[in-house]
Amino acid sequence: FISFPSKEELSHNSVLSIYEDKEGSLWIGTLSGGLNRLKDEKFTSFTTQEGLSNDLVRSIYEDREGNLWIGTAGGLNRFKDGKFTSFTSKDGLSNNFVLSIHEDKNASLWIGTAGGLNRFKDGKFTSFTTKEGLSQNIVFSIYEDKEGSLWIGTFSGGLNKFKDGKFTSFTSKDGLSHDSVRSIYEDRE
Repeated sequence: FISFPSKEELSHNSVLSIYEDKEGSLWIGTLSGGLNRLKDEKFTSFTTQEGLSNDLVRSIYEDREGNLWIGTAGGLNRFKDGKFTSFTSKDGLSNNFVLSIHEDKNASLWIGTAGGLNRFKDGKFTSFTTKEGLSQNIVFSIYEDKEGSLWIGTFSGGLNKFKDGKFTSFTSKDGLSHDSVRSIYEDRE
């Protein structure tokens, strides 16, 4: 453990997300204290005062260009060159509560919200909901497998596979242990 002086603490003790960027900084999303960066044993916090759309940070992801994407209860945020740019339902996002973020092999950014799955490509959002075959609209987790299929974990609709524009769902009726899927990982096999 590293001991920090009292002024060098997390902005809030309830941690919702942690992400290590390519430079080795640790980014920490909190329940109501915004985003924190731990670099060189020092914490820096970023909140709505610095331009973050909301201080509840549920997801963090760094894309291949080095942009940091932050999912909050108030939308999707891009942190680039020390500034935040926010994207919300006004920009085409299906819902402002962002729960998960993933970049696929084709550099499309996938965003899971409390209102569906979204693809962000060339500055535009495309939404996928139960209308398009997603089993449930609250998207907790997103993962792309080695074959290029996208796997989507939902709050109560089980697991979805998205391949060639079509959804296939798997629930406890298909042998899944529970219909709430918070994380997905593919092992070597």
